[in-house]
Amino acid sequence: MSLDLVDVVVYLEDNEPLHLARLLVLLRAFVKEDSSAIEGITKLAKLDFLLRYPAYFEMALIARGVRKERIGILEAERNTIESSMVRYRFGPWDHRYRKFLNILASKGLVTLRTSGRKISIDLTDVGLEVAGQIASDPDFKAMAVRADLLSRELNLTATNLMNFIYETFPELHNMEFNDEINAQGLISNV
Repeated sequence: MSLDLVDVVVYLEDNEPLHLARLLVLLRAFVKEDSSAIEGITKLAKLDFLLRYPAYFEMALIARGVRKERIGILEAERNTIESSMVRYRFGPWDHRYRKFLNILASKGLVTLRTSGRKISIDLTDVGLEVAGQIASDPDFKAMAVRADLLSRELNLTATNLMNFIYETFPELHNMEFNDEINAQGLISNV
């Protein structure tokens, strides 16, 4: 049986383990000794958006002055299903982060601490070990490299990261609900 594009997109969206693995890889890249890996769901969402969509990742890093050769996006990654996406309720940010974080916490892979309205997210020792295993898997190696590059080049506060993304990609801010976000226009400018 052959899957059409819609079936593939639905499968990728509904593949919860894939989303959980990606978040573990992202958190691993931001682990620090003296503070939380990531402060706030807003920051997590913005970083995950960049990690999840290679064309936007590349354009963001170029805007930060990183040479294209250092970024290492393969041509095949520019034309994947992930190159275009649909605007969620909160912009291009997946609305399921609280659910995903609660699943990871229930499995003992992350700790969540709240201070006022902010959630601090950290990997547990077991989470760090699992994230390391995922990052070393050949299927996740490129993603792990990109997460490390995000940590070096875009480890901004949530507000500064949000401002940077909206300045770099103003089209994301003005989209209507369920509009397609298509990176093809970006790709032709790279």
